[in-house]
Amino acid sequence: MGNKTENPNIINNRVVPERTHPPLRSIRLLPGSPFYDRQKDMLKFLADQDTGSMLYNFRKAAGLPTGDAGPMTGWDSLECKLRGHTTGHYLSGISLAYAATGDEVFRNKASAIVEGLAECQQAFAASGKVHPGFLSAYDEEQFDLLEELTPYPEIWAPYYTLDKIMTGLLDAYKLAGIARAAEILDPLGDWIYERLACLTDEQRAKMWDTYIAGEYGAMNSTLVRLYRISGKREHLEAARMFENARLFDQMRENRDDLDSMHANQHIPQVTGAMELYSVTGDMGYFDLARNFFRIVTEHHCYCIGGTGEEERFRAADSECMYLTEKTAESCASLNLLRLASKLIEYEPEVRCDLPDYYEHTLFNHILMSYSHCADGGTTYFMPLAPGSCKHYETEENSCCHGTGMESRFRFMKDIFSYEGSGDEAVVRVNLPVASCVDDEEKLTVSFSEDGRLEIKAGADMKRKLAVRIPAWAREDYPEAEDGYIYCGRLKAGGTVAFDLPMKLRRTAASDSSYYNLAWGPYLLAAISDSGDFIHADISKLEEKTDGDRGEFTDGELCYKPLYRIDKEHYHVYFR
Repeated sequence: MGNKTENPNIINNRVVPERTHPPLRSIRLLPGSPFYDRQKDMLKFLADQDTGSMLYNFRKAAGLPTGDAGPMTGWDSLECKLRGHTTGHYLSGISLAYAATGDEVFRNKASAIVEGLAECQQAFAASGKVHPGFLSAYDEEQFDLLEELTPYPEIWAPYYTLDKIMTGLLDAYKLAGIARAAEILDPLGDWIYERLACLTDEQRAKMWDTYIAGEYGAMNSTLVRLYRISGKREHLEAARMFENARLFDQMRENRDDLDSMHANQHIPQVTGAMELYSVTGDMGYFDLARNFFRIVTEHHCYCIGGTGEEERFRAADSECMYLTEKTAESCASLNLLRLASKLIEYEPEVRCDLPDYYEHTLFNHILMSYSHCADGGTTYFMPLAPGSCKHYETEENSCCHGTGMESRFRFMKDIFSYEGSGDEAVVRVNLPVASCVDDEEKLTVSFSEDGRLEIKAGADMKRKLAVRIPAWAREDYPEAEDGYIYCGRLKAGGTVAFDLPMKLRRTAASDSSYYNLAWGPYLLAAISDSGDFIHADISKLEEKTDGDRGEFTDGELCYKPLYRIDKEHYHVYFR
């Protein structure tokens, strides 16, 4: 599993990141970009939700009155075995919203949910029917049945639901400054340790390899985050108990046996491996995570950066055989971005592949997965069959609806990053997203759909500036050998600008019978409800003069950036 003594970046038993990020509270998105518009929609949705309903299932399970609140629906209905997960996502979403805006409405809502969960945890303990520290929207039965290897759908991923609840509490503590959240988490972490410590390695390995029933989200990551707060050895040991041997062993050997494995069951587990690397220095965790990311992004992804068909990985380089209505689960892409972000922090060298994947997937899957109004809608699958149409999930309270409440905020921290110190300190602008950061440099980034990327310093820069040139524009900037152009230190009011070539181009798919079209950072879609594949002759496409930039026509069909598609039928793959 690697040798800690070979890692030069370990200080006080922690791995020092190569790159760090400014806190989310110092970053703001700016008007004039689709990211700002979609975030504004989600802010309205989050502000309109009833915290009483979010606590309904917890209070019911703990024997507390539910008041005037109504029950939740779909995956959070009283009849559903995954109930409670949306509340965790919502707590993360409003904590992120508070950090991203400073609006006290969201902190007040987060405080109300945290206090409600604390009351439920206390009521559970007083009942004597569960072990001390337990908290969920149901009792311990599903956890008991998992230890007997009871399959899905008789049970439904109890540790996955617990991971969402704990992540929400961690975000409330870290992003909204709600200390009460840590008081709930500490005994809950003890409960997990005491439960899992009674099992053998073999028993736990069988549990985590059980399809869906044993899905645990990023519980290993969550417990490492808790360990950083509590300092308890038991919480770190509990994180190690979530090692999925089937996945981790093949990735340590750089072996691709992913075919038919559940995609989003396993992606977050690898992010947890990176968190374990960060506190143990064990290079085995880093290596398996890097191998996994390379294998998935190079051999299992669709043109939009998403992976999986009907939630499962398929054989390597076979995605064009699976262009269906059930491709590319949205929360799998968000979790791949979170893994990419964590890898970037600890990469010893600046590399192009990680931020290139990040930008492409952010612009062409995450951004386009949102409905174009404030209904909280997010796609579950991103259909890629010819003549597909997006379906925005708003009532089912699915996993992707949950992550959709978070994804419009989480990526913000990756726009900027820091590295080095003293005269060698660098601030990097990693994404062409209109935004600003309130730090020493007070940088403002603007990016127009004419391709102009401009960075302005609001103060004399103490760090050197590095600006990432996107992969689709790099041919015109050969000096960006590692993907960045280094600009020195700007004076207050100083700017640098780059005119990036917003060219129409054809890109190849893994199967040479298929191809995609792109304009600048955006994949293009043809508006058509035909169920047959279209041949798009790029030489016949002309930009429309009566529409927005990036909209084209061949005289019959309209082609426009995929993120602008709302409820129209479309084609992304051509042949």
